Amino acid sequence: MDHVDHADQPDQPGRAARPSSPIREELRTAQATVLERWATPGSFWTAAQRLAIVEQVRRARDATPLAPWEAPSGVDGLTGDGTELPAAAVDAVWRLTNHPGTLTHSWYQQLLDRGRAAGPYVELVAVVAQANLVDRFADALDLDRPPLPPPTPGAPTGEVAPGCAVRDHWVPTAPIKGPNVIKALSLLPFENGSRALLSDVHYVPDAALLGDLASGHGALSRPQIELIAARTSTLNECFY
Repeated sequence: MDHVDHADQPDQPGRAARPSSPIREELRTAQATVLERWATPGSFWTAAQRLAIVEQVRRARDATPLAPWEAPSGVDGLTGDGTELPAAAVDAVWRLTNHPGTLTHSWYQQLLDRGRAAGPYVELVAVVAQANLVDRFADALDLDRPPLPPPTPGAPTGEVAPGCAVRDHWVPTAPIKGPNVIKALSLLPFENGSRALLSDVHYVPDAALLGDLASGHGALSRPQIELIAARTSTLNECFY
């Protein structure tokens, strides 16, 4: 079992020293791999833009909350200067991060009307979800959020899965079987791969979602995992 050691950090007056936090190596490895993927060109966004999405997630998490209908791109100084992202994308990042329970199909359609296409939207959703997982993990353990790597040069790949169409989701999905959580990002194999990479170690492997309801993962049994997952989904107003 690996540990994050805070012994080299001086204690603050009146504050107890923070204990070491045990972290499984597979968690550390998966998160490090996803960080490198953020710095790689995606299907529709450059590496610099993908890293800018993560930076906006962090700004959204740390800012004084806005109402869901308020556009952060219209507030001076809130989203930073010189961002690589268009205003519609910035506003979407903040809404996805702070108010995911308020998303509607009409909101999604308005986003398309502002010049965003389904493919770039799916990639943006994927990176936002990944960034929230990695950063909330660090926040919960009172650790520093991981620094972002430099962007890799290159153009977006344009890669999409074959046979995609709008079926049960707002966005096109691949003709695959399985629960919606596996289908939702299936338009973009690279992002669905990142989802699986994180889900396998933080939750359960895809193959166990519907089949293995008994085995545990880490220190928790499957029923304990599902209790936490259901409670978290309820608090986040997730209707999957």
